[in-house]
Amino acid sequence: MKMSLVIAIALQAAGINDPDIWQECQIESATLCGAGGCKPVKPTLKLFLGDYVGESGRRAGYYYRCRRGSLCDIVDDPWIGESAGYRAFVMRDRGVITRVGPDNSVTDVATIEDIVLISRGRCWRSQRPRVGRVVERANRDRR
Repeated sequence: MKMSLVIAIALQAAGINDPDIWQECQIESATLCGAGGCKPVKPTLKLFLGDYVGESGRRAGYYYRCRRGSLCDIVDDPWIGESAGYRAFVMRDRGVITRVGPDNSVTDVATIEDIVLISRGRCWRSQRPRVGRVVERANRDRR
């Protein structure tokens, strides 16, 4: 229910008219919340976010959620909205929403069943990274 409210707020966003944006984000703090309350945990993520005009001339985007020094979960073309200088990357089917503020602060909220991980940090402009997919590693292990 709470995740639906967060997504609903993000969905109020207007269309995106900004130029291409490629960002790298370092998570500086994280909080894990469950039925027993919330506790700080060691941050282990780095995010790469992109919003750009694709080859077809249409807006496209990407969201990479990487473990530091490891492979990444990759979402090609997440829903992206913008309002009041904030940009939201929404992956509803994965229970993830990321919001980047006009001051380049980032808040990433991920849900797994009844557990919520809230990560906060800073973003800066960068190039689209070349990263390995977690899925590729899983497929290699099956061979």
